[in-house]
Amino acid sequence: MSAAVAVSTGAGPKTRSGESALVYAEMKGQTGFTVFYTPRDDGSVDLKASANDEPDITASFSQKRIDEAHILYMESTELLRSRAKIKQSHDQIRQAEEVLFSMFRGEKVPSERVEAVSVPRLATAGAAPLSSPIDVDGTRYDRLLVKSRLITMADKDLLPIIVEYAGPHVQAEDMVFVSEKALSIAQQKIIDMSEIKPGWLAYVFARNVANYYGTPEFRGFGHGTPLAMQLFIQEAGYPRALFAAAVSAITRPFGIRGLFYTLGGKRAKSVDLPMSFLILEYAHSAKLAPDDPDDFAKRVKARLGCEVVILDSNYRGAFSLGKSTRAITEDFIGKVFRDNPMGQSDEMTPFCIVRKAR
Repeated sequence: MSAAVAVSTGAGPKTRSGESALVYAEMKGQTGFTVFYTPRDDGSVDLKASANDEPDITASFSQKRIDEAHILYMESTELLRSRAKIKQSHDQIRQAEEVLFSMFRGEKVPSERVEAVSVPRLATAGAAPLSSPIDVDGTRYDRLLVKSRLITMADKDLLPIIVEYAGPHVQAEDMVFVSEKALSIAQQKIIDMSEIKPGWLAYVFARNVANYYGTPEFRGFGHGTPLAMQLFIQEAGYPRALFAAAVSAITRPFGIRGLFYTLGGKRAKSVDLPMSFLILEYAHSAKLAPDDPDDFAKRVKARLGCEVVILDSNYRGAFSLGKSTRAITEDFIGKVFRDNPMGQSDEMTPFCIVRKAR
């Protein structure tokens, strides 16, 4: 799932590497911090979060790690925005920025330290879901967004969490939609960015994917990075990825777009990076598609007694990775979740109950 994030900046002249220096100072009054993104002529980048009379928090990136530099810049600025919104102290924000920069410097940050600077995410089993109704082809549906606690890789099975948080609200004829991201976490399908080693093909393919970074059209990094593209190729398999790229290259001049992802398959399309802009536990992670999503959907149906969909949704659209029944069509799924109500950041609503409004 790609995040929809827009960061306003001040930009300087471009270097020989084609990038501009960026300065983010919008939250300085509330947080005390300014974030500096400084590209060099050799393609490397230095980042720092700076506060008056304090040591800078820094990280440096080679040209091959330019995508991580972009991601850190956006995550660090979003962190300032989100922490200012909840009125955290300067010291609390500094500790969180230090953890974030440490991750991108490749340091092994203990989970206890990450948890200590994370925003409390309280969720009570049985609490009323958030209602977000929508009209689909003349029929009104209630979308009940179920908030949960933080799901981690220590959760070996997502089913008990679904039962605990969504179960009390399910009625006859409901449909339950489960975030594929939550299922991937429980299946240990999360990988740290440092473990991804892009090959030359990933660099070639990624250059042809526009993510509009640095423009108002930016909606997330997606497969427009060699890191994510490498995972796409691995999930699709090299022959299938090459075939998808060849067909896409032939058909694109005729205005036919999207075949690369269609032919690459849903599992490859579901690869996402970064996992989260605001949940520190996953700030330096990528996500692979969950295994056996159809089987898992049927397990949930057997427990809750309603149809279930494993959903991949973002600001570009929504599709299923697994379903308990073929009666729920991809067209319906796309329309019900066209505005991505479950969110992309720290909403903590991994389950959604959909029912016809009465």
